[in-house]
Amino acid sequence: MMGVTDTQSYSHVIRNVFFDAVSADPFFASYTCRKNKMLVARPEYLPYLGVYIIDETMLPDGDGNAGEVRFIHSTRIGFSALAANNDQNALEAQLDAAYWRIMNRLWPDEYIMNLLDTTDPSTGLQNPDNTRIESIERGVRRYVWGNAAFNNETPVGEVQYDITCRHRTYWSPVIPDDLLTIDLKTGIKPGDTQAEMDQRQQLHATYQFDPSSFQAKRDFKQRSKGNGR
Repeated sequence: MMGVTDTQSYSHVIRNVFFDAVSADPFFASYTCRKNKMLVARPEYLPYLGVYIIDETMLPDGDGNAGEVRFIHSTRIGFSALAANNDQNALEAQLDAAYWRIMNRLWPDEYIMNLLDTTDPSTGLQNPDNTRIESIERGVRRYVWGNAAFNNETPVGEVQYDITCRHRTYWSPVIPDDLLTIDLKTGIKPGDTQAEMDQRQQLHATYQFDPSSFQAKRDFKQRSKGNGR
């Protein structure tokens, strides 16, 4: 059975987990929420919340020339909250509250951030394919001030919160030509004639392997290869 991570990266899944959690929070009920910057956050869409993948760095997990390909992923995910208010102090407080709500919604969550099992037993929901986040490596907050229509009539503010989260993937080699049969003969020496071989006791054995056992092993390896598993 295919899962989300058969076609989508773990970073994409993690971004979606964060987006789903904060966009469903009652604090952001009045916000326009989006996952990328393709569409401009126009004034009529304020207040606005964006959750974006900024970039991703992959370094080797261990010695780069030893064993299978293994990566430690450092994915930067950006949260952007925009609002408009003529009262600059009230605007800053609103942006700070949005930033603080993101922090309080995500990092104490005992299932989103669980390193073993992200399943919430009360709902049965989990991060897709039990995708796990190893750690939050870094966070940066900044404010950006401006106006909605470039006419200095509607002060607009944005709080940008960038985090770096770590996870791992392991890429075991795929070997499609399964070993299904071994044919074994003993008592043969280089240069022997058939008559000479017939004078010695021979063993001729054929070993057949069940290909279904290979598929089971492949399925297990596929489930365990990625996201630090």
